[in-house]
This record gives sequence, C-alpha cells and structure tokens, in this order.
Amino acid sequence: MSETIREFDGSAPLLGNPQRWSKIIGPVLLSRVEFAKLLAMILVVSPFFGLPGIFFLFCMHVLSILRVGSDSEEKHGISTLPSSRLGGLAIAIMMFAYVGFTFFGASEPLVLNYTERSGWIAVLFMAALGLSEDLKADLLSPLVRLAAQFLFMGGILFIADAYIPSSLGVPGLDLLMALPLVSWLLCTVFAVGFINAFNMADGANGLIPGIAFAAFFVFASETGRVFEVGYMSACAIFLVFNVISGRFFLGDMGSYGLGAAVVLYGLWFVSEGTMSLAFLACLLAYPCLDLLMSIGRRISDGRSAFSPDNDHLHNSLFRQIRRRVDSPVLANSLTGLLISGFTSGVTVLGYLQAWWSLSSNDWWVLFAVQAVLYLVVYWVTGLGRALVSNKF
Repeated sequence: MSETIREFDGSAPLLGNPQRWSKIIGPVLLSRVEFAKLLAMILVVSPFFGLPGIFFLFCMHVLSILRVGSDSEEKHGISTLPSSRLGGLAIAIMMFAYVGFTFFGASEPLVLNYTERSGWIAVLFMAALGLSEDLKADLLSPLVRLAAQFLFMGGILFIADAYIPSSLGVPGLDLLMALPLVSWLLCTVFAVGFINAFNMADGANGLIPGIAFAAFFVFASETGRVFEVGYMSACAIFLVFNVISGRFFLGDMGSYGLGAAVVLYGLWFVSEGTMSLAFLACLLAYPCLDLLMSIGRRISDGRSAFSPDNDHLHNSLFRQIRRRVDSPVLANSLTGLLISGFTSGVTVLGYLQAWWSLSSNDWWVLFAVQAVLYLVVYWVTGLGRALVSNKF
C-alpha cells in the first residue's frame, strides 16, 4: 500500500502532519511568492477580461504543474525554472472557449468561408504537430517535422490559393508572383520558414506571446470579428501569465500554431490589399531578422543552418540584463518585453497614430530602423564582436 493511501486509511492521522498534507495537495497550493504572482496576474487581467480571465488564469496554473509536458530548465536558453510546455494547449482552450461562447450567444451564425476553413485546418495541423513534440520530445525527427510542414502547408495553399498574393509591392518579386507555380512555391517556403522562425525565437518570457498579441491586436482592430478577438484575448491572458510566473511556455504547439495563424492572416491581408508586406515586416520584425541572422551565423561557423544554439539576440541581451537584475525571472521577462516592445510594440504605436496607411510601402523605413537596431544590440551585447573575432 502506498504512502498516500495509508494516509487516508486511518493508520496515520493527517491532522498535525503537515508533511503528509504537502505530499497530497502541495502541488496545487501556492507559496507566498507564487500567491503574490497570481494576485498580480488577477489584478492585471480582471479589468479587461473579468471572471472568465481569472478562470483561465487558474486553468493555466493547473496546466503548469502537470507532469505531462513538463520540461527542465536546461532545455531553455535563459529560463532558470522547471517549466511546462503546455502554453499552446492553454491558448487553444481559451480560444475555442471564447469563440464557442460567442457562437452560442450570437444572433446570427458565425460563418467561415472555404479559404478560412482551410486556414483553420492548417493551424490545427501545425498545433498538433507541435503538441506531439511537447508531450514526447524527439517523437518526430526535425527532418520529418519539416517535411510534414512543407507537405501540409503546400497542400493548403494549393487548394486555398486566395492566400497567395498576386503582388507584394516589390518589383523583382512581383515578376515572380505573376507565375502561379512560382508564387505558390515562394509562399509555401515563406510560410514554413516563418512558422519555424516563430518557434526559434520563443526563448524569453513575453517575446513571442507579445509579438502574437500585437499582431492579433491589429488584425482584430481591422476585422472586428470574434475569431481575431479570440486570438488576441487568449494571447493577452497567456502573456500576463508567462511574464509574471516565468514557468509556463508556449511550447512547440503554441509557437507552431500561432506562427501558422499569423502567417496565414498576413498572406490573406496582403492578398486582399489591406496591408503591405512592409507593414507586416515591421510587425513581425524580430522572428524574421533573428531567423536570417541565425542561419547566416551557423553557415558562417560551418554548421547546419537549422542546428540549435543559444546565440540568439535574446540570449545575449538576457545575459547583459541578468548582470544588473537580481531576479532571473524578472531579467527573462524584461528581455522578452523589451524586444517585443521595441519591434512589434513600436509598429502598433505607428498603426494607432497612423504614421502611414497599412497598405503603404513607406513602412520599409521603420523596418530598416528595426534592422539597424537589431544589429547594434547584437554588437553591443557581445555576439557581434564574438562572431567577428572568431573569423579573424
């Protein structure tokens, strides 16, 4: 008979034995620090999302303490806490709950057209692919996952070609986009690359969740539909939990699923002429710049372009902040919020203040500033200097 069962069979009294109580309900209870964090989350979330938001916070707390999907701190470049990779599952639950409740309370049915239904299928497939990795690491090899992404995303873009823009506002690319087979191939490569860029950049609290929230804030503001508002709300609540707790990550399900959703919305808005490629480049600057820099750095070092490392900008920036901040969780969250704030956050500010129209190519000016800022921080934090010294 196990120790836990003996505690309940009367052979050992529970009252007055706090150690036995802690074995039974300890994981559900909160320390003073964790209780203070949860209270802070409630204070931030409740004014915007009310009781449903508080309920979802408790749901995320429960998910974060489950053994399934748990991960050690060694798996993450800058995390110092044992963590859960089920953040993507939490976002999916919140998203479907929001849309479901809205659907049952709507006076008119919520209808998705063929293109949107195809997009949802793609997002669900990518999320399921990521969940398999979250539940059992290395269940599928990186090559198998990449091949599955190419085959499925390519198939979706082939049958739902409304996602493929006829023009990008870039002269050289526009000539290629006029060729149907070439435009399909380019969009497939771009979509798969962006999904993996999202996953690759998910290394600091609030970094990818902050970028996803900014993107869906703009998307929801433009459409006003329940689907985009649902994505935005789920990302916002998760962002608060992720930044304050420091122990609940998106995981591959979250980064793959959100990456697929963001890239398909981006292609759709560009195809419809609502947004320019330049605006989306600003909104999603960090994962794009970080992917290009990472691939270039690895090839320069003679390694595989997709080999993992901890030489991303957020890793180096965290090391600099950690030297000045005692709390590793605070340093981690500051890293993510600073990067997402100075890239996607500044773009949202420009959107709200109407610096340029969403369809304008003048946003390339801001993207150039973001690229220069990336390189400057990359050099100042030491990665750039280390890269140069290794070559000479």
